[in-house]
Amino acid sequence: MKYAYALTAMLCGFFVGCSEQKSEPLPDLPPVEIPADVYGFYSGQMPCDDCDRRIVDMDLLSDGTVLAVQTTVKGTAQVDTLRGTFVYADSIVKMDLSDKTVHWDFKRDKVGNLAYMKQGDVFRDADGMKAVMVRFYKKIKK
Repeated sequence: MKYAYALTAMLCGFFVGCSEQKSEPLPDLPPVEIPADVYGFYSGQMPCDDCDRRIVDMDLLSDGTVLAVQTTVKGTAQVDTLRGTFVYADSIVKMDLSDKTVHWDFKRDKVGNLAYMKQGDVFRDADGMKAVMVRFYKKIKK
């Protein structure tokens, strides 16, 4: 029983001693500047009605072309390479891929990512989650 009282007293002393430490304020960090252009590498998951999962990696190039690698999982994975063009205006990216058989629209958010749009609005799944293509400012080497 003596040990329990001694241990309790030591722990109380420890907590009181720790609570008296004063922390220094954090230094001001420079603001993060998001580039105004949309050129770069993006990766994310797109909605899929007839498959288990659809993952897309895409490069938006400064000449207005798109190179997208789409991995569709329906029991097994199928990888397709889609090429096309895009235009960017008023925070909207419009893409025509695979000889204009595939058309995607995205809305650029305030941090530079692209949210998939369907019928003029940002797409949300049954849980209310957006399909977002995350922008990587340094391309990941595989």
